[in-house]
Amino acid sequence: MTPSSRDFRAPALGSPLPRRSVGGLALVALLAAACAREATLATDDGLVRARGDRGVLSRAREGHWSFRYPNGELREEGSYSAGRRTGSWTQYAPNGQLRSRGERRWNAQTASSEREGEWTFWHANGVVAEHGLYTAGLRAGHWEFTNEDGSVDAARTGEYHQGVKLDG
Repeated sequence: MTPSSRDFRAPALGSPLPRRSVGGLALVALLAAACAREATLATDDGLVRARGDRGVLSRAREGHWSFRYPNGELREEGSYSAGRRTGSWTQYAPNGQLRSRGERRWNAQTASSEREGEWTFWHANGVVAEHGLYTAGLRAGHWEFTNEDGSVDAARTGEYHQGVKLDG
């Protein structure tokens, strides 16, 4: 008996799949990963604490997620990819005031979603507390720090390298 396009027997264990099977499997995996199901995490009394999407097969967090304080106020929101924080993230104080905003990037070497790029943090009164760049989760370059009254915090403002303030 010679194999034909109608021969649907499974290949022998350890032998490579036919090219069309590999492409078909990749397409199925891609479609399954793209599908997401909305997830809501709530307390026993029904207060929503988190909302977003989960991958159908992976159940990992995907896309936009938001998290709330016990009082119902928005705590933070941002994006997930394959269950990891990535992209733009914004955090809020319990009174709704902005607390921080910036980008996150997954770092496989440290197995964490690190701050990356420009970040801004605010005091509870709405005045910018600090502003600067992160590289691989560490302060880098010029950072500006201010006190709650908006005056510059000269002791902390300056140039940073790998998270450490440079003297001078």
